[in-house]
Amino acid sequence: MMDCKKLREVLDAYLDRELSPEAARQAEGHIAECEACRRAVEGLRGLRAAVRAAAGEPEAPAHLVERIQKVLRPKWYGMRAIQAMAAALVLVATLTFLVPGVRGAAATALDFLSLRLDDSRPVVLEGELLCRDCRLEKQYGYHAMCPLTGHHGAIATADGRIWNILEGDKSRELIHNSSLLGHRVKIQGRMYRKAGSIAVSDYQML
Repeated sequence: MMDCKKLREVLDAYLDRELSPEAARQAEGHIAECEACRRAVEGLRGLRAAVRAAAGEPEAPAHLVERIQKVLRPKWYGMRAIQAMAAALVLVATLTFLVPGVRGAAATALDFLSLRLDDSRPVVLEGELLCRDCRLEKQYGYHAMCPLTGHHGAIATADGRIWNILEGDKSRELIHNSSLLGHRVKIQGRMYRKAGSIAVSDYQML
């Protein structure tokens, strides 16, 4: 059964429905029995609703629209699309500081601009190699099968995101060599942003 401390650690994930089925059942069982945790859940729900209501319709500053215009390819995007994207970024940035549960959405939006909406461009990611399944077990209660199937290497970047490393000739060691876990690495490759994955063309252990 989940206790108060564990529930508070995964509260955002619970409200975002990101917990595994078993972890969600444990969380719901504890909430049903614990009045303090029920208040915490309702309080966070209320906070999120208040932030959404207070944010309203964001209006992008002119200088932000101008900067985005310089980054994006004019033949693809008109002024209205640029203004809408800039306004969305203002809202995302605001919510990121107020509600932890939207940090993933903020990171996705920033990826969208930094990669110029083009997943075919080569990128460089630097971070720590870790086992994807072990991290999911620690954060969300997912039951990792690593003792039976082995670890699956992934890269955790400084912004807290975990990028899945796709299987390939260049990535085999990064994925399956457990002795590399915990070390820092710089990966060059093609990013599949929406899938949270990267195909490795080359890498360097740091």
